Amino acid sequence: QVFWLSVAPAQLPPCAALPEPDRPEGSHLVNTMGEPVPAGHDGGAITGSQMQAGGQANLTSAKEARKRAELDAQLLANRIALLKQEEEKAWKKIEETRKRASEIMELRKSNEHKFAAKENFYKAKWESIRQAQAQNSMSRDKARALRDQTKQGLMEQKHVNARCTKEQSQNLLLQKKDREAQDRQSNSERSAYLKARKEDAKRRLEEDRLAQLEKFREDYEARTAQEELLRARTDALVAKMEKEEMELIQRLQNTQNVQAGAYQELEAAMGHTSQQISSSTRNFGGSAGAGSRSGGSAGGDRPQPAA
Repeated sequence: QVFWLSVAPAQLPPCAALPEPDRPEGSHLVNTMGEPVPAGHDGGAITGSQMQAGGQANLTSAKEARKRAELDAQLLANRIALLKQEEEKAWKKIEETRKRASEIMELRKSNEHKFAAKENFYKAKWESIRQAQAQNSMSRDKARALRDQTKQGLMEQKHVNARCTKEQSQNLLLQKKDREAQDRQSNSERSAYLKARKEDAKRRLEEDRLAQLEKFREDYEARTAQEELLRARTDALVAKMEKEEMELIQRLQNTQNVQAGAYQELEAAMGHTSQQISSSTRNFGGSAGAGSRSGGSAGGDRPQPAA
């Protein structure tokens, strides 16, 4: 496994603006071989462009050298990191081995203690078993004697229990019969109670129905009485109105009779007046035609009686 170590490259100044170095008087330029070059020599003189090209080549070489140095430093750093990691792994394995050895030793001691404790436990257990066996033998003898006594007592107790059981059975049977009789009585009473309630409910329903019918009848009679009262009032009003109508008719007839008498008196008065006018006209020598026209006009002006 290789770990790469990043190394920041060295910052180099740019070469585009390299200043031309100051040369003292009498100094000469040298070529790439280190030989001096005359100042006035045309063919071998180093110009500014040649110096710039030479500086560029030196810069490129420096960059490549710097890159190689950085790569070497990175590889070296990776190897150093790998060696440190391997060393750490080795120390971890050493610690784990020591820890495992310590655990194994502790486990061995614990097992030895457990084995010794188990041996002591089994020894004590076998000893207690032997003691228990002896105790059990004595207990069996005692138990046998006690069992015989108990058996005899149980036989006697069995007979006593049988008698008691028989008596209890008889008592239970009597109690059962009494309970059944009570249940029958209670059921009968309950049935009678339910029947009475049912009859009572039926009677109340019938009473409610009759009361409702009575109420309907009373309402009907009340409405009938009210209608009869209204009819009686209406009949009385009609009779009163008929009486009033007869009185008005009689009064109207009387009025018409009075009116007819008045018209007759008026006609009589007008007839008498016409006769007087006619006689006066004849007396004054009026013509018969004029008198007849006068009488006709007077007869035409006479009021007619109302129908």
